[in-house]
Amino acid sequence: MKDKGIFVVTSVYHILLSILLIEEYKLKQNILVMVEITPDIETLKPNLANSKWFDQVITMIGRKKQKQLAGKWQYTLNRKKIVPLIDANNPELKVLKSNLVSHDVYICSPDSAKNYFIYKYKNTSLFMIEDGLKTYIKQAPNHLSTLALKLIKRPVQNGFDLRIKTVFATEASKLPKGLKEKGKDLHWKQTLNNLSEADINELVSVFITNASLKDGSFFPQDKSKALIITQSLSEDGFVKEEADKLKIYNTFINESETDLIYIKPHPREITDYSQVYKAHDHVVVLPRLFPIELLNLLPQLYFDSGFTAFSTAIDNMTNIGKKTILGYDQFKTSK
Repeated sequence: MKDKGIFVVTSVYHILLSILLIEEYKLKQNILVMVEITPDIETLKPNLANSKWFDQVITMIGRKKQKQLAGKWQYTLNRKKIVPLIDANNPELKVLKSNLVSHDVYICSPDSAKNYFIYKYKNTSLFMIEDGLKTYIKQAPNHLSTLALKLIKRPVQNGFDLRIKTVFATEASKLPKGLKEKGKDLHWKQTLNNLSEADINELVSVFITNASLKDGSFFPQDKSKALIITQSLSEDGFVKEEADKLKIYNTFINESETDLIYIKPHPREITDYSQVYKAHDHVVVLPRLFPIELLNLLPQLYFDSGFTAFSTAIDNMTNIGKKTILGYDQFKTSK
């Protein structure tokens, strides 16, 4: 490993893990590339660029715009041609030379929108950082699918491509075959707990501008509290309609039996929970664009109960009493 990295992300969770990997391995002069998928993630750019962890922050067009740029057939059958097209339309990326020798490239959850980096940096060490549950449940494609991808020169997604040399994961031993062999534990929870007070304050300030959320006064000590971690269930086709998704969360609200109920929306959801629950004074909607794991850093905060469909974020929370998880198996057949 080199002591500098380019980190390619699409979510706030990716950004958090990237920062904690930088801390664990003492990397410096790092560059962050945010691929446009999560709405408004670019609003974090100034704070990230001013942080100790990144010297430069770049935004890059996502899958939808890449496809429009290349055209349907070229994007499907000759995606390697996307590299010069993206370079021409993303002036910021010109600083990333194809003969990169000073940095390793860390791709968070390799997918089609990030193939650019596999194509462009064929002589650079390419690493992967996990993406929560998806990394552990996705299986390697069969031999026929792999051959088909090879014929049209497309990388295998989700880290199974042989050009991805190492997969950093919370629990590398639980990775599926094809990833486990190149898995390496990322000790991000330990690193987060061991941050200095100054680093914690800087980390929180990157994502959170609400003063009362920063200092914990957003969570009154004399009130019992529940946390609902939502997911993009209707947006990603796990349920048919938004109404189906809201039925699940309404059930959680009815089961919570606490004074206050906090909802943490998934950053890619389009549901406006503030409007949905505006008549419910005891329901508090948290900001979208921060990793829920940061709430572990508030020493006085405790949730009596926590609820989710199948988000692994709830497993990362150390300050929840009873946890209710419906489970991925209940939803995978609906998709």
